[in-house]
Amino acid sequence: MASLLTSEQVHQVVNNTVVIILARPELLDEWHSNLFEIMKRARTASSEDEAIFLAAVLALLRHPDDTLPTGTTYDQAWESLLTGLQTGTLPGGESEKEDSISVEQLLTSVVEALVAVMTQMPEQKAAISDELRQIRTAAAEGGISELMQWLDDALAVLDGTPLDQLGTQHRGMYAEFWNVLVRQLKG
Repeated sequence: MASLLTSEQVHQVVNNTVVIILARPELLDEWHSNLFEIMKRARTASSEDEAIFLAAVLALLRHPDDTLPTGTTYDQAWESLLTGLQTGTLPGGESEKEDSISVEQLLTSVVEALVAVMTQMPEQKAAISDELRQIRTAAAEGGISELMQWLDDALAVLDGTPLDQLGTQHRGMYAEFWNVLVRQLKG
């Protein structure tokens, strides 16, 4: 279940939707078409949560009074979107999301992105690598050494290092997520 959208792209979906509904309705049809194509790719890639979130956003474009949660890992983005529509302001930036995302959510997203890049979308390797380096920098600034080591191994996977040469030092949830990554890539 690979994710097609990075966290930055999800943020952009939220912001663009708020802007189009509140200020640029003339772009609604084009935005609807773009989101529909992304949703079709998510369904094809069996990214169920992402497909549900995008379907909800598509419905919201036509029916702005829809406020039901999506019941997915994208509910935080959904809530930001609804708040933006209610307040008439764009949702907060990356720092707001970084404060509220859990390590488990982060690792899940990284695993999904790595699996997608290594199995279905190799053209996204550079973008994912850049994003992982940014996350690693934030982990270094925050002194989260275990996350830094895990991300170093994730970057090594992208650089072609064999899986059996990596991941031996991970403990606890980091080991669990590493094992999920290995199973999905060897699957």
